[in-house]
Amino acid sequence: MSAAPFTVEGLHHVQLAMPPGGEPEAQRFYGDVLMFDQVAKPEHLVPRGGCWFRSGPLELHLGVEEGFRASAKAHPAVRVLGLAALRAHVEAAGVSVETDTDLDGHARWYVRDPFGNRLEFIEQVAR
Repeated sequence: MSAAPFTVEGLHHVQLAMPPGGEPEAQRFYGDVLMFDQVAKPEHLVPRGGCWFRSGPLELHLGVEEGFRASAKAHPAVRVLGLAALRAHVEAAGVSVETDTDLDGHARWYVRDPFGNRLEFIEQVAR
């Protein structure tokens, strides 16, 4: 394999879908439960619906999709520091957490947003 003539620097954002009218639920889950900051969408995108959130360097966009159906497996994996504290906060908010086995030196678990989107939260652990 030859060297690529470009460099990937990282992700700009992750886009998940939600059904029409889901903005209040998204704001409660991503804003109140996960404590992400809501980001104003550019004016020309506001009529499309949806909402955007940010936490640290991660930006997560929720876009409206007619006929929405959540994927059973596809998901972003969000790296965090303080995974146990986040889990306690999420569970205290009444959100179910799905535990999984550690993955190559990382502890992890999953939640589903109000629309059924799967989110993985993962933290590197000492070996």
